[in-house]
Amino acid sequence: MKTTPLALSLLATTLATAQSTEPFYNITSTPFNLVVTSADGTINTTLAACHVGAALESLCLSANVSPPNPGSSSPSVFNFNTSTYSQAPEPTLGTPGILTWILQAASMNVSSSAYFNYDPTTDIALPILEPGSARPQIVAFDLQNRLTLQGSVDYTVQPPQPGVYREFYRWYACETYFASYRYVNLAWKLGPGEPENQSCVAVNVTRIFVA
Repeated sequence: MKTTPLALSLLATTLATAQSTEPFYNITSTPFNLVVTSADGTINTTLAACHVGAALESLCLSANVSPPNPGSSSPSVFNFNTSTYSQAPEPTLGTPGILTWILQAASMNVSSSAYFNYDPTTDIALPILEPGSARPQIVAFDLQNRLTLQGSVDYTVQPPQPGVYREFYRWYACETYFASYRYVNLAWKLGPGEPENQSCVAVNVTRIFVA
């Protein structure tokens, strides 16, 4: 089939538009490490990007704090991407954005973002890094540089009611199984209370900027 000049023109315009389109999360922070600590001091380490599939990584604890981890890894360097269209929902809260990491491939560097992987049979979600930003989990950092999620709906009343935005800190370090890989990973507890996974330890996640 012969391609018409009009079709070629439309194709060229489409490609030019795609190449010039700026990503929505277009403001990149300075790089940082993510430090994970527990209240009892048993966990004091950093997060690393651990392979769990083709171009997929979980956020595992870099120190070998439990048998499922294959060993110690170097802390990964992350960025926080926000948008020119984003703003903090409350004056005392951080601006929402996405957690990003650079996958160093053989021929190029690929920007990956973290999304939450949900298993409907359990009560924790697993942050997974994947190339691009098609379905990122929106996160934020508070005034103490702690990683948090924000929400405004009160589900403890009936019917649930919208209100002011609050920060939630439901991070845990858990022994997990994902796509045949076992690591001690950072996980997010869905709702209040303790996770059913008895290996989980409540943690704070804090960013420390690197030079």
